[in-house]
Amino acid sequence: MPRKHPFWRPIVHALSAAFVAHTAPLAATSAIPLLTTTAFAQSNREGSAPDFYQRAGREQRSRHYRILSDLPKDETETYAKHLDLFYQEYAKRFAHLPQQAPEVPFVLMFSRERDYLDVLRNTYGINATGSGGMFFMSPRGAALAFFVESLPRTRVFHVIQHEGFHQYAFSRFTNTLPMWVNEGLAEFFGESVVVDGRVILGQASPGPVEAIKRAIDRGTTIEFLRLLRMTSDEWNSNVAAGNASIQYMQSWSMIQFLGTAEDGRYQPRFEGYLKLIHAGMPSERAFVQAFGTNDIASFEKAWKDWAKTTQPTAFGTAAMRLTFLAEGLRALARAGETATDLEDLLAKLRQRDFVMEVSVHGRTQEMRADDSSLDIPQDPLAKSKPVFELIPAKPSRQTKKEQKLEAEHPTPPVIHTRGLAPRELVLKWTRTKAGDDFDFDLLSPKEAPPPPKPSKSSKPSKPSGANSSNAPTKPASK
Repeated sequence: MPRKHPFWRPIVHALSAAFVAHTAPLAATSAIPLLTTTAFAQSNREGSAPDFYQRAGREQRSRHYRILSDLPKDETETYAKHLDLFYQEYAKRFAHLPQQAPEVPFVLMFSRERDYLDVLRNTYGINATGSGGMFFMSPRGAALAFFVESLPRTRVFHVIQHEGFHQYAFSRFTNTLPMWVNEGLAEFFGESVVVDGRVILGQASPGPVEAIKRAIDRGTTIEFLRLLRMTSDEWNSNVAAGNASIQYMQSWSMIQFLGTAEDGRYQPRFEGYLKLIHAGMPSERAFVQAFGTNDIASFEKAWKDWAKTTQPTAFGTAAMRLTFLAEGLRALARAGETATDLEDLLAKLRQRDFVMEVSVHGRTQEMRADDSSLDIPQDPLAKSKPVFELIPAKPSRQTKKEQKLEAEHPTPPVIHTRGLAPRELVLKWTRTKAGDDFDFDLLSPKEAPPPPKPSKSSKPSKPSGANSSNAPTKPASK
């Protein structure tokens, strides 16, 4: 049996390994004119969104990054912790490769999209129109930049995870990493989920999995030899023309294939390919040498055969849909409403036309309240089809002030999974300092909470999913 290679070890199929804490020291950096971002930005403040620089004030530091942010302190800290968490994930897999360029541990966090666009254009000469964030390098400086205005936190996290990989990878490969690998790995990290402060890699949500199958059936995938040879100019030209979705999805799917197919058969060879790229060998030649064949067509067929039988991962799909439901519950709470069960929640979200944007392989998609919102696919890890359940929140012992806040702004209900493997997911609410709003996290206990005891005056919440003991959830009418 092929060995489980360290690069791929912490995926959902080996979740116990993902739950081990890892740390990585910040690699040494040296200053070169291209990367003196802070000094250059300071010298150009007056002509570039001065309000942003006034609000941002002094540069802040996290464990691995220098940060300039005009976000509230607690929000800046949330994103800084997320950046540090994923820096460690990148470092676990690539720190063994010698640096080919100094790291660029500089991050710009913007509250407003307008300031994001103005600063990148006026200070760095970057046209960021249409983007939610990016890692950029220019003669004037380099940084990872993003804004949060009108964006759900999940989408901002995706930007951090995806663009953060580009930022880290530059220090190891400069501009030599082939586009399909660079974007495929960035999406590999972008698709991951964070539960209990731990990163779960190797996730595959239903949309991309089914889209790849359709593309294969229709013959619209990109010939793999062309993908191997694709330059950044050709890639970006397709992005500008709006034809880039298949590039991102196929590159991500190829990375998943190389990491998980045939019990990890291709893992060591893929890492060998990366080492040859790092040493300066051209992509096609490195691939032939690392995989021991120049029969690219047969390799492509093996990927297509694998992709056509691939199923979405239940854990990642459940986490994404639970996040959507949590955002919906929070929107209701802000309007002074709540939900009594999952059917009621879906009906109220439909009535409000509630939408959450997510970034999926090079394009932005909208999640809406429909029947799929409550569906968790059954993958090989689950003995039966997992379901969602909604239960009332049970605040712990409270002071009189907390009791008053709870009466004025009740804690939203809790949603959890039942039957999800290898662990369950539970929504945890935290009241903000102001007291009138809530943040949430996803926890991952080994077992689901016990079902609430039904009272004489109320009915228990129905679990979702066709495999529950109750009837399947019926679509709510508009």
